[in-house]
Amino acid sequence: MAENRKGKHRRLPLPLILTLITFIISLVTSLLVLLGVLFLYRLGLFRTQYIAVAPLVTLLAFSAAVSTVMTMFFSRHTVGPIQEMMEAVDKVAGGDYSVRITEEEGPDKVRQLCGKFNHMAEELSSVEMLRSDFISNFSHEFKTPIVSIRGFAKALKWENVPESERDEYLNIIIAESDRLTDLATSVLTLSRVENQTILSDVTEFDLAEQLRRAVVLLDEKWSLKKLDMDFDAEETTLRGNADMLNQVWINLLDNAIKFSPEFGTIRIRLRRRDDRAVVTIADDGPGMEKETVAHIFDRFYQGDRSHTVRGNGLGLSIARRIVVLHAGEISCESAPGRGSLFTVVLPAV
Repeated sequence: MAENRKGKHRRLPLPLILTLITFIISLVTSLLVLLGVLFLYRLGLFRTQYIAVAPLVTLLAFSAAVSTVMTMFFSRHTVGPIQEMMEAVDKVAGGDYSVRITEEEGPDKVRQLCGKFNHMAEELSSVEMLRSDFISNFSHEFKTPIVSIRGFAKALKWENVPESERDEYLNIIIAESDRLTDLATSVLTLSRVENQTILSDVTEFDLAEQLRRAVVLLDEKWSLKKLDMDFDAEETTLRGNADMLNQVWINLLDNAIKFSPEFGTIRIRLRRRDDRAVVTIADDGPGMEKETVAHIFDRFYQGDRSHTVRGNGLGLSIARRIVVLHAGEISCESAPGRGSLFTVVLPAV
């Protein structure tokens, strides 16, 4: 903290820097004029009839020339990076987010401004990439089941389709229809919670009991994979929208089940820390790369690029928005081969 304060005191504001530069230029110019007058006086050229004529005009012209040269030099040093930034801003406005500005030139504040600009350009480039991924993933999630339904519906028109295959085709059509329904429901839910700013139907409820019910609700899924549910929760009262928060636990547990191997363990913990309730859900899955963790809460983002695991990339986005509405925080820790740990912190009663 003390070092930061010292660093701030060392950095002079840009207007003061420019003022000091102007003062130095004026001072140097005045000294040059004074030295010139003394020099002419020593040579005996500084007589009364010449005071307002040739020598003085020559000195003033020389001083103006020196001031101009020095001002041009210092302006190039200070204003040059700003000019470069203006050109870079035009490129960014035109959609080129790859442009960067060198941060080695100019005063400290100008270099900081260049650094901020480069950071902004990197973030815009990341947003553009996510936008492209959003369109690609959204198209994939809708197109795949539609193509599948269309193909199997056409196959059912064939008269020579065996009854067993016909039932299989119908089951696939039903499953893909359910997938489209889930996607449409998730999109509507995300749209609703993102546009919501005030919580409704707020009540006090037992968070530990709500977590237990969420585990029981998904019993069929985790029992099918023979998973061990390691549940340890302290009795904690929460005030909020119980239905919305229940959706958070369902989404997190469903993800943990999907990515856990057979006979794996899912660890659920609820602890009270002063006036905060801390819920952690950990799995023994394959884990995620750092880049995936950074975007795991983005809409339609899926770390599983092969789409081998069913999902639409909206569950965690919905969960984050619900947690934020409850003045809480949600985070993820993961690494390849080490599973994933999701932490939700909420205000407790």
